[in-house]
Amino acid sequence: MNADDIKKQAEEILENGKAKATDILEDGGKMDQLLEQVENKLETVPKAGEYLSAVPRMISMLKDHIQKDYTVAPKSSLVMIVAALVYLVNPKDIIPDRLIGLGLLDDAAVIAACIALTKDDLDAYDEWKDSKKA
Repeated sequence: MNADDIKKQAEEILENGKAKATDILEDGGKMDQLLEQVENKLETVPKAGEYLSAVPRMISMLKDHIQKDYTVAPKSSLVMIVAALVYLVNPKDIIPDRLIGLGLLDDAAVIAACIALTKDDLDAYDEWKDSKKA
């Protein structure tokens, strides 16, 4: 499987996860549970930060959206981010996480595809976040 195949498969995963992600995004309890699962996974997976460094930024954006502090992100981008995070915590992904060294490759590919598809909105969020610090 080459890089283009992996990218295409990651984009398909995101597309297929939109319905579930929309349901989670619209249910505060489910959203809280997902974010907790993602944060727990990042704490326990070795080298998660190296491969999945954008995940905390995604979590922050979702939390600010839930708290109604950041309300300008398009729903389509929020759904895409939730779909990527759902895949990240799914124990039944393409490459099992228990395979040390390989298990995070599919997760990282899905996160990378999500970033590519939501880059402008993530960048706008970063600008908004930076402006709040000033």
